[in-house]
Amino acid sequence: MTEYVTLTPEEVAKTLGMSPWWVREQARRGRIPHLRLAKGRIRLLPEHVDALVALYTVDGGVADDARAPAAAASSDLTALGPTAKSVRAHRRRPHVQGDGRLF
Repeated sequence: MTEYVTLTPEEVAKTLGMSPWWVREQARRGRIPHLRLAKGRIRLLPEHVDALVALYTVDGGVADDARAPAAAASSDLTALGPTAKSVRAHRRRPHVQGDGRLF
């Protein structure tokens, strides 16, 4: 039978300089591979810790370049125009109606 070395979230957190809560949260949200043992206890194998480090490793300009087209595409909202709800809200504002004075 193979013996596995498992690490607690506290041990992983101490190794990485993070809080145990953060390590548990990454596991709960399914961002990192982990083991769920009796009573829902979270344990990590050394390979899981390697995957965690690889997941949060930022590689110089590659990450910035990869995100740039998506950020530019999502920020162009001019094609949407005003919605009926925003037009009604704008018309209800007192300074838009009447003589144009703000107060």
